[in-house]
Amino acid sequence: MHANWILWGGLVGLFAAALVALAHTRWLQSQTLKKCVLLSVAFHAMLAIVAACVGGMRPASWGQLDDGRMTMTVVLAEEPADDLPVTAAAENPASDDESGDRDASEEQVAAADAAPPAPVSASPAETPVDPPADLVPLLAAAEEKPAKPEAAAEDRAPPAEGVTAQPRDVPAPYANRMGGRRAAAAAARGGSEETERAVQSALAWLARTQSPDGRWSAAAHGGGVERAVQGHHRSNAGAKSDHGVTGLALLAFLGAGNTHREGAHADTVARGLRFLVDRQRPDGSLAGDAEFFAALYCHGMATIALAEACGMTGDGSLRPAVDRAIRHTLSMQSPSTGGWRYAAGDRGDTSQLGWQVMALSSAGHAGVGGLDQAEARARVFLQSVSSGRAGGLAGYRPGERPSVAMTAEALVCRLFLGMPAEHPAALEAVDLIAQSPPDSSAPNAYTWYYATLASFHAGGPQWDRWNVRLQAALLPLQRRESGGLDGSWDPDPVWGGHGGRVYSTALAAMTLEVYYRHLPMHRQPAGAVAALP
Repeated sequence: MHANWILWGGLVGLFAAALVALAHTRWLQSQTLKKCVLLSVAFHAMLAIVAACVGGMRPASWGQLDDGRMTMTVVLAEEPADDLPVTAAAENPASDDESGDRDASEEQVAAADAAPPAPVSASPAETPVDPPADLVPLLAAAEEKPAKPEAAAEDRAPPAEGVTAQPRDVPAPYANRMGGRRAAAAAARGGSEETERAVQSALAWLARTQSPDGRWSAAAHGGGVERAVQGHHRSNAGAKSDHGVTGLALLAFLGAGNTHREGAHADTVARGLRFLVDRQRPDGSLAGDAEFFAALYCHGMATIALAEACGMTGDGSLRPAVDRAIRHTLSMQSPSTGGWRYAAGDRGDTSQLGWQVMALSSAGHAGVGGLDQAEARARVFLQSVSSGRAGGLAGYRPGERPSVAMTAEALVCRLFLGMPAEHPAALEAVDLIAQSPPDSSAPNAYTWYYATLASFHAGGPQWDRWNVRLQAALLPLQRRESGGLDGSWDPDPVWGGHGGRVYSTALAAMTLEVYYRHLPMHRQPAGAVAALP
């Protein structure tokens, strides 16, 4: 036995020495992968031979060296462990005349094996541990599956003859989307007949391209094209972002006053909402099948759409889905930095923050509470990415240089979180945005969307100048032709490859709806509600 050990140990040592020698020569510098695989196979074959020779090809544990019958003794513990089921045998102590060795008979073992385990309840002395005070309060989970948006058909039906429709309360930010107020708001705040025609044409294209199950397909319209924006590769993210582009398409319809209960596109909106609600995950996520880099973006966009539809109509059947979605949003926020990124607890980035902050804002208009701590944490993150004399500029992540897109998105977040439009930080942000007005030769739907929102809500002369440049750059880019692309916008060369034509068209429509999508922050009365017939 000892001789075998010495022999095989020596062989293994020689083999290892040969490997070291080869590693110091030029032999491995060509076809490295193939040669490493060959060496690995040889080495493991050598180990297998050594193990077989030392331990035998058929170890004793297989039973070939056992003599006689194998036996097993089952010993019952004095007291059942806390984490094991209690059986009837354990509950009945042995009598005085039983043998002291406590060996279980075959009948007792069979009965114990066949008996179902009794449920183990917590000890009365145990009390639940209170969660830490800094945890984000979560909303109560709904126990019933929400009804489909179209279930209450009578809600969309016109009132019976002689019956006057009762006014309903609509959150003030959405009031100008409805009825004749939309045209008046557009005319008063810089819109025109041309912008309205562009919006309606975009909505018509979106309605034509909706899939039968209610979704908008990203991949079917050019989504998922990798363009390595800013040198970062995101593995063709966007090809499976159907939930995200569906949320954006719905927001374009909702922004022009179409809900699942009224409007020229009510059926389109109803099918889209049903698609999102029916495919919401148990944890509340609305990301669908989106890739890692796109998942939380998709969730945020879809959550805003559900929350706006719920807030605009007061439809209680949408509320459980909104509650679950917001719970997921809160669970993904970093408790230390206040930001969101790709996975739960990531330190965050400003691009992701914008969609989640707007989701919280829209949920608040739908009546969801318990969001104060999450909003306070979002303000902390905004402070961490701020720069400039007044703190109005913002970068993608803490310590990075400010950009127009991130400064605009951060300003929108600050305004939605309650910062006055007259704050010096807002003025500083608007000054940076003004230095990069829209140019049709370099379209960027993402930047134009957030910069338009920021300029509109901040108000002042900058808004008037920006609006003129926006219309001059954006309107000519819309497709005007007979055929399948009429009314759409081509994917822009920045992020358009990831989201595709649905993404670019929905964002462009939402940008041109800015005049009435929300009341401007610099004039909006806090908590006001408008009654509409």
